[in-house]
Amino acid sequence: MKLTVLQENLKTAVALSSHFTSPKAQLPILGNILLKADKTKLTLSSTNLEISVKTSIAAKIEEEGEITVNGKTFNDVVSNLSSGSIEIESFQEQIKITSGKFKSNLLGSNSADFPTLPEKLEKNVFSLKRDEFVNSLSKVLFAVSTDETRPILTGVLFVFKSKNLHLVATDGFRLSEVKLKSEIEIEDLKIIIPKAVLYELT
Repeated sequence: MKLTVLQENLKTAVALSSHFTSPKAQLPILGNILLKADKTKLTLSSTNLEISVKTSIAAKIEEEGEITVNGKTFNDVVSNLSSGSIEIESFQEQIKITSGKFKSNLLGSNSADFPTLPEKLEKNVFSLKRDEFVNSLSKVLFAVSTDETRPILTGVLFVFKSKNLHLVATDGFRLSEVKLKSEIEIEDLKIIIPKAVLYELT
Protein backbone atom coordinates (compact mmCIF):
# COMPACT_ATOMS: atom_id res chain seq x y z
CA MET A 1 0.00 0.00 0.00
CA LYS A 2 1.34 3.40 -0.96
CA LEU A 3 -0.60 6.66 -1.09
CA THR A 4 -0.63 10.41 -0.56
CA VAL A 5 -3.41 12.18 1.34
CA LEU A 6 -4.10 15.62 2.83
CA GLN A 7 -3.46 15.91 6.58
CA GLU A 8 -6.68 17.85 7.15
CA ASN A 9 -8.81 15.09 5.62
CA LEU A 10 -6.91 12.26 7.28
CA LYS A 11 -7.02 13.93 10.70
CA THR A 12 -10.84 14.14 10.61
CA ALA A 13 -11.26 10.55 9.41
CA VAL A 14 -8.80 9.11 11.95
CA ALA A 15 -10.38 11.03 14.84
CA LEU A 16 -13.78 9.59 13.95
CA SER A 17 -12.48 6.05 13.44
CA SER A 18 -10.35 5.95 16.60
CA HIS A 19 -13.41 6.96 18.65
CA PHE A 20 -14.95 3.55 17.92
CA THR A 21 -11.92 1.39 18.64
CA SER A 22 -11.81 -0.76 21.76
CA PRO A 23 -8.74 -1.28 23.97
CA LYS A 24 -9.96 -4.68 25.22
CA ALA A 25 -6.89 -6.80 25.93
CA GLN A 26 -8.54 -10.08 24.91
CA LEU A 27 -9.05 -8.79 21.35
CA PRO A 28 -6.19 -6.39 20.55
CA ILE A 29 -7.29 -6.07 16.91
CA LEU A 30 -10.35 -4.08 18.08
CA GLY A 31 -7.97 -1.29 19.11
CA ASN A 32 -6.90 -0.94 15.48
CA ILE A 33 -8.16 0.98 12.47
CA LEU A 34 -8.31 -0.82 9.15
CA LEU A 35 -6.76 1.23 6.33
CA LYS A 36 -7.71 0.18 2.80
CA ALA A 37 -6.32 1.94 -0.27
CA ASP A 38 -8.50 1.36 -3.33
CA LYS A 39 -8.46 3.24 -6.68
CA THR A 40 -8.89 6.90 -5.69
CA LYS A 41 -9.78 6.67 -2.01
CA LEU A 42 -8.54 5.60 1.41
CA THR A 43 -11.18 3.87 3.54
CA LEU A 44 -10.84 3.74 7.33
CA SER A 45 -12.88 1.25 9.37
CA SER A 46 -13.12 0.51 13.08
CA THR A 47 -15.40 -1.39 15.45
CA ASN A 48 -15.82 -2.33 19.11
CA LEU A 49 -18.22 -5.14 18.08
CA GLU A 50 -21.17 -3.03 19.25
CA ILE A 51 -20.70 -0.04 16.95
CA SER A 52 -18.77 0.09 13.71
CA VAL A 53 -17.86 2.98 11.43
CA LYS A 54 -16.49 3.22 7.92
CA THR A 55 -15.42 6.47 6.26
CA SER A 56 -13.57 7.28 3.03
CA ILE A 57 -11.42 10.21 1.95
CA ALA A 58 -9.87 11.13 -1.40
CA ALA A 59 -6.28 9.98 -1.87
CA LYS A 60 -3.67 9.58 -4.58
CA ILE A 61 -3.15 5.82 -4.65
CA GLU A 62 0.14 4.57 -6.05
CA GLU A 63 -0.26 1.02 -4.76
CA GLU A 64 -3.45 -0.56 -3.45
CA GLY A 65 -3.52 -2.62 -0.26
CA GLU A 66 -4.73 -2.78 3.32
CA ILE A 67 -3.33 -2.97 6.84
CA THR A 68 -4.48 -2.25 10.40
CA VAL A 69 -2.79 0.13 12.82
CA ASN A 70 -3.38 1.03 16.47
CA GLY A 71 -6.07 3.71 16.49
CA LYS A 72 -4.79 5.76 19.44
CA THR A 73 -1.20 5.84 18.21
CA PHE A 74 -2.18 6.65 14.64
CA ASN A 75 -4.52 9.42 15.82
CA ASP A 76 -1.79 10.95 18.02
CA VAL A 77 0.68 11.03 15.13
CA VAL A 78 -1.68 12.36 12.45
CA SER A 79 -3.30 15.03 14.64
CA ASN A 80 0.09 16.52 15.50
CA LEU A 81 1.33 16.82 11.91
CA SER A 82 1.19 20.15 10.12
CA SER A 83 -1.23 20.77 7.25
CA GLY A 84 -0.26 19.51 3.82
CA SER A 85 0.42 16.20 2.09
CA ILE A 86 1.15 13.00 4.00
CA GLU A 87 2.70 9.96 2.36
CA ILE A 88 1.74 6.58 3.81
CA GLU A 89 3.41 3.34 2.82
CA SER A 90 3.00 -0.14 4.31
CA PHE A 91 5.61 -2.90 4.28
CA GLN A 92 5.97 -6.10 6.32
CA GLU A 93 3.19 -5.13 8.76
CA GLN A 94 4.66 -1.68 9.32
CA ILE A 95 3.43 1.74 8.24
CA LYS A 96 5.82 4.47 7.18
CA ILE A 97 4.44 8.01 7.52
CA THR A 98 6.21 10.93 5.86
CA SER A 99 5.20 14.59 6.05
CA GLY A 100 7.78 17.24 5.19
CA LYS A 101 10.80 16.55 7.38
CA PHE A 102 8.81 14.23 9.65
CA LYS A 103 9.20 10.47 9.28
CA SER A 104 7.81 7.71 11.47
CA ASN A 105 7.33 3.95 11.38
CA LEU A 106 4.33 2.44 13.17
CA LEU A 107 3.77 -1.22 13.85
CA GLY A 108 0.71 -2.53 12.06
CA SER A 109 -0.93 -5.94 11.80
CA ASN A 110 -2.48 -8.18 9.18
CA SER A 111 -5.91 -7.05 8.01
CA ALA A 112 -7.10 -10.69 7.85
CA ASP A 113 -7.63 -10.61 11.64
CA PHE A 114 -9.94 -7.59 11.47
CA PRO A 115 -13.69 -8.33 11.92
CA THR A 116 -15.85 -8.22 8.78
CA LEU A 117 -18.11 -5.16 8.77
CA PRO A 118 -21.48 -4.89 6.98
CA GLU A 119 -21.08 -3.57 3.43
CA LYS A 120 -24.65 -2.36 2.99
CA LEU A 121 -27.97 -1.99 4.77
CA GLU A 122 -30.25 -5.00 4.48
CA LYS A 123 -34.05 -5.08 4.54
CA ASN A 124 -36.19 -3.01 6.92
CA VAL A 125 -34.43 0.25 6.02
CA PHE A 126 -36.33 3.30 7.25
CA SER A 127 -35.83 7.05 7.68
CA LEU A 128 -36.56 9.25 10.69
CA LYS A 129 -36.77 13.01 11.12
CA ARG A 130 -33.54 13.82 12.92
CA ASP A 131 -34.75 16.51 15.33
CA GLU A 132 -37.83 14.55 16.39
CA PHE A 133 -35.84 11.35 16.84
CA VAL A 134 -33.04 12.95 18.88
CA ASN A 135 -35.57 14.79 21.04
CA SER A 136 -37.46 11.52 21.65
CA LEU A 137 -34.25 9.70 22.61
CA SER A 138 -33.51 12.30 25.28
CA LYS A 139 -36.83 11.39 26.92
CA VAL A 140 -36.05 7.68 27.25
CA LEU A 141 -32.27 7.27 27.56
CA PHE A 142 -32.24 8.41 31.20
CA ALA A 143 -34.30 5.33 32.12
CA VAL A 144 -31.94 2.80 30.50
CA SER A 145 -30.31 0.45 33.01
CA THR A 146 -26.53 0.50 33.58
CA ASP A 147 -26.60 -2.95 35.18
CA GLU A 148 -24.74 -5.25 32.76
CA THR A 149 -26.06 -8.34 34.59
CA ARG A 150 -29.45 -7.56 32.98
CA PRO A 151 -28.38 -6.79 29.40
CA ILE A 152 -31.98 -6.79 28.13
CA LEU A 153 -32.51 -3.52 30.03
CA THR A 154 -29.33 -1.79 28.81
CA GLY A 155 -30.92 -0.65 25.55
CA VAL A 156 -34.01 1.05 24.19
CA LEU A 157 -36.87 -1.03 22.80
CA PHE A 158 -38.00 0.15 19.37
CA VAL A 159 -41.58 -0.95 18.64
CA PHE A 160 -42.70 -0.41 15.04
CA LYS A 161 -46.44 -0.97 14.68
CA SER A 162 -48.96 0.35 12.14
CA LYS A 163 -46.46 2.89 10.76
CA ASN A 164 -45.82 4.24 14.26
CA LEU A 165 -42.67 4.07 16.36
CA HIS A 166 -42.65 3.77 20.14
CA LEU A 167 -39.43 4.03 22.16
CA VAL A 168 -39.41 2.29 25.53
CA ALA A 169 -36.73 2.14 28.24
CA THR A 170 -36.66 0.87 31.82
CA ASP A 171 -34.13 0.03 34.51
CA GLY A 172 -36.63 -1.96 36.59
CA PHE A 173 -37.60 1.07 38.69
CA ARG A 174 -38.28 3.75 36.11
CA LEU A 175 -40.19 3.36 32.85
CA SER A 176 -40.26 5.83 30.00
CA GLU A 177 -42.15 5.58 26.72
CA VAL A 178 -42.49 8.05 23.87
CA LYS A 179 -44.37 7.84 20.57
CA LEU A 180 -43.01 9.63 17.52
CA LYS A 181 -45.55 11.69 15.60
CA SER A 182 -44.17 10.92 12.14
CA GLU A 183 -45.40 7.89 10.23
CA ILE A 184 -42.71 5.39 9.25
CA GLU A 185 -42.86 3.07 6.28
CA ILE A 186 -41.69 -0.23 7.77
CA GLU A 187 -43.23 -3.58 8.64
CA ASP A 188 -44.16 -4.30 12.26
CA LEU A 189 -41.02 -5.04 14.26
CA LYS A 190 -39.57 -5.02 17.76
CA ILE A 191 -35.84 -4.56 18.37
CA ILE A 192 -33.61 -3.46 21.25
CA ILE A 193 -30.75 -1.10 20.38
CA PRO A 194 -27.87 -0.72 22.90
CA LYS A 195 -27.63 2.63 24.69
CA ALA A 196 -24.04 3.21 23.50
CA VAL A 197 -25.22 3.32 19.90
CA LEU A 198 -28.03 5.74 20.70
CA TYR A 199 -25.79 8.05 22.77
CA GLU A 200 -23.55 8.38 19.70
CA LEU A 201 -26.55 9.40 17.60
CA THR A 202 -27.53 12.12 20.07
